[in-house]
Parts: sequence; C-alpha cells; structure tokens
Amino acid sequence: METGLQWSAFPFILRAGMKILFQAGFLALTAAFMAGCSTQPKVYYRAGDEKPPDFLAGPLAVLLTNVDGFSAKMTGTVSSANGGQRTLAGDLLGRQGSLIYQPENPAKGKRARSEGGMFFIWNETSHSGFVLSDPLQAFAPASTNVQPTNVVLNPAGAAQEEVNGHPCRRIEAVVQSNDGSSAQFKIWEAQDAKDFPVRIQTSAGPRQMTLNFSNLRLELPPSELFGPPDGFMKYETPVALMNELIIRQIAMAKQNEGKPLELSPDGSPNLNNWRPTPAQ
Repeated sequence: METGLQWSAFPFILRAGMKILFQAGFLALTAAFMAGCSTQPKVYYRAGDEKPPDFLAGPLAVLLTNVDGFSAKMTGTVSSANGGQRTLAGDLLGRQGSLIYQPENPAKGKRARSEGGMFFIWNETSHSGFVLSDPLQAFAPASTNVQPTNVVLNPAGAAQEEVNGHPCRRIEAVVQSNDGSSAQFKIWEAQDAKDFPVRIQTSAGPRQMTLNFSNLRLELPPSELFGPPDGFMKYETPVALMNELIIRQIAMAKQNEGKPLELSPDGSPNLNNWRPTPAQ
C-alpha cells in the first residue's frame, strides 16, 4: 500500500490551508470572458452547484469515517429515473470524521480557473460544513437536519473480492437516521487498508449510486485544511454565495465584451468590474 499523502491532487485546498489568497482566480475568470466575444454571456455556474453532494451530506458519509485519515481519488455513477446516468469524479480527503471533496474539473487550461474552484468541507460529527468558491474567495456554512444515529453491519453472506487493487470483504450495511429512515449499502472493505471501503453502492433503485476509491493513502491531512481560510468572505447561505457568483460572471461577460480589462495600479483586476452596474 502506498504511503504519504498525495497533496498535488488538491491545488485549491492546499493554498487555502496555507492561507494564500488566489488573486489569479479573479484574473483568469475575467480573461476567460475577454477571450470569447459571443453575444450571449456564458454561464459556467448554475443554481444547485452549491449544494453539497448527497454522498457527503447524506447517510453514506458516515461509512467514510472508519479510519483516522486518508486521501483518495473518487469516481462514481448515479442512475436516474429515466434510465440515464450521471458521473462523478474528484478528490477526497478525510481526517477524524471530517471530509473535503474537490470535484474534478472537466475544463482545461484557462477555462479550468473560470469554470471551477468549488469545493466542500463536511464534518460528519456535527453534520455541518462549508461550501467554498475559489474564484469568489468566499464560503458559506451548510448543515442538514437528517443525521445518522446508528450503523448496522451484516457480515452474513460476506464475499471475498478483488476491488480497485485491494483484497476486499463485501458486506451489507444499514445506516439509520434520526428521522426514522434507513439506507442500505453494499460496501467493499479493503483488508489491506484498515477496512476502508474502496467501493460503496446504494441499494438498487432509480437513483442508485456507486462510488469507487483509488490511489488510497492512509495518513492524516493537516487539520488547518478543514475550515475556511483566512481572507475568505462569508455568505449567510450557499444559495446566496452561488447567486453572487452567477451575477458577477454575467455582469463581467456583458461589461467586458470586446473591451480591455481594467486593471488596478498594482496590475491586478479591478474588483469593481465584478459588480453589476447599479440601476438608474
């Protein structure tokens, strides 16, 4: 098994942990709009992008807290009622019941900065966390009222399988929550990695989810990564944060279409350009 934490997989999170502000995020976002002179603004962020994913803020998350610390590459699929399938991919960190998820950005080059930069911090003990935006340099608290209260593992019918490069024991698990609901899972515990679940699958149904974890490393990430960095602005709700991000990107697209970007004396983008023109 590999040892040592793979920090290069978390560029935004690492810089946040070091408390370095991302002025380049603003410049790249504005440059992306200047590069294309389309008549319609491009909307890279949409309502709903700010919601912590179900596997992070739902009952599944408790199954990822059975080791003190880890990092892993995560891929997954979620089926839909119409027979379609949505894919998930990103990097996941864990430390003593807290998780960080940074979704993989399909955009490359300059577009990666303007279209990416959202990540999520979640504390499974308090059932709360943060939604963070790198380009906006902001965060908002998030929480859920539905909380796991009990995990029941059923080793009956356990099977030995090789999954994601690990010898595993496949067992059934049930997570019971405080609202009386219960969720059933199949989990593949890696016997060479402290029984970390390198694969988790929800019960069959219209929204069946399967998560796979690879490049697993068992080591404690620094604790300072698991909170908003100094200098990030706080928004009251994730929706308020996303609304501001959408307003700013549309305003930038309209104001800078076909015009040079106004810079401040130190050469950085003029942050006033981010604001919509006030109504007359």
